[in-house]
Amino acid sequence: MSQTTVATGTFSSRKAANQAVQRLVSGGFARNSIELHPHDEDEGYDLEIHTRVENVKRAQRLIRGSSSMSVMGMRDVGYMASGAVQTARAHPFFLLGAGLLAGFVIYNLIPRPAGSKRSARRRQPSPSGAHARHEHR
Repeated sequence: MSQTTVATGTFSSRKAANQAVQRLVSGGFARNSIELHPHDEDEGYDLEIHTRVENVKRAQRLIRGSSSMSVMGMRDVGYMASGAVQTARAHPFFLLGAGLLAGFVIYNLIPRPAGSKRSARRRQPSPSGAHARHEHR
């Protein structure tokens, strides 16, 4: 059985404490391992999470974390970027397909001038042979 330990954080408001709880849950920690303890006279909250020793650093990053990239440390940004690179290396054809699909969508969203060949083709009548057959009957 692996050893467990406690990671903690202190917050000035219930909202900030709940945001940390959501980051932890989104990060893969079980909700029932997280406890919030209000300070006396409602002056803030302490957060505790019981986790394995090898997960303490990740838990502390999530507790301190922020959704704003400007507040994140460069090490955290590098950690997230390395995960994206690893995913791209593991699934190169998926990445290529996603890039092609994005290019196709962007190309078709670009407005065309009124005189372009693409818009002119839509206004041309259908071939005269198809109409001629219906008119002779």
